[in-house]
Amino acid sequence: MHDIELTLQEQSNPIGILNLIANYLEEHGFDARTIFENFDIQREDLKNNLLPISLQTQGRIFQAVEKLTGCDHLGLLIGKKAQFSNIGPLRFLVLNAATMRDAIQSLFQYGSMWYRGQKLDLQEDQGYARISMHIDGDIPGKEQYQTAYLVAMVSIIELILGKSWRPSFVRISYPKPKCAHLYEKAFGCPVWFGQSQHEILFPQEQLDQNRIGHDHQLDQFLRQHLSELQSHDHVDMIGQICKIIEELLPHRNCNVERVAEYFSIHRFTLYRYLNKYQTNFESLLEATRKKIAVKLLKNKKLMILEVANQVGYDDQANFTRAFKRWYGITPGRWRRINIHV
Repeated sequence: MHDIELTLQEQSNPIGILNLIANYLEEHGFDARTIFENFDIQREDLKNNLLPISLQTQGRIFQAVEKLTGCDHLGLLIGKKAQFSNIGPLRFLVLNAATMRDAIQSLFQYGSMWYRGQKLDLQEDQGYARISMHIDGDIPGKEQYQTAYLVAMVSIIELILGKSWRPSFVRISYPKPKCAHLYEKAFGCPVWFGQSQHEILFPQEQLDQNRIGHDHQLDQFLRQHLSELQSHDHVDMIGQICKIIEELLPHRNCNVERVAEYFSIHRFTLYRYLNKYQTNFESLLEATRKKIAVKLLKNKKLMILEVANQVGYDDQANFTRAFKRWYGITPGRWRRINIHV
């Protein structure tokens, strides 16, 4: 058996892509809530574009939408609607790049802070540059997601080199669908199906064409900012698990199965991994709740019930019992003592 640690890699994306799916459903007369509520996702959650969602959940949503609408090219449609808004300050670094090579390398270098579990690669061969995209593991609906990302990549390059830019040709890993003509229309070039991977190809010389309007000082500032973000992002895996727990708690759907989804593993595999470090999911959940509860109680504007909800409790009584177990006093008394001090 391979070392568990080698397989424990987070696979998640910003939740913002679900806004595109919601818009698509509503444009075609469907209620997005009927899909999202089955996955414990509320429309309120979609307001935070950068909130991570596991690839497992995203893939199942893609499949559910395909089944509901009968659309067999959902990835193509979603990718065309992508607005390049789910990567924070990286958008500005890419659009300010001196060359397309700089833009792509920046996208690859820093994009993993938001897009985890996807493998992007740039190769140069026989006069062509190739940008390929791959997702490891048994992720439901990943073929359509890879298509969406590839279409979005074309849109990004259009922003860099101009709206008239088109790839020379595109390779898609799955068999040729009945709607193949829609792919050629979307990409604006020949599309080959049944290939080894998803990739776009274009003349290699375009990588190093100088762009007008590059601001060197802005480039340095953005790189420094993103590098600082990246240094904070590189936490140990136990810390990463606690971070996911913290993000799920306000939604009151934090359990070991949901957390394991972010790494595309079974809950038993997650338990075995944690056991190597003499801990378990329940201990991390409780420790995270304790830390957040104290932090939130310092905010006098929050009611005790609101604090309880934020750390994953449906009612104040259960939270009060847990807090008394942790600290020996009720949250109300803790607040009075600490606020007074």
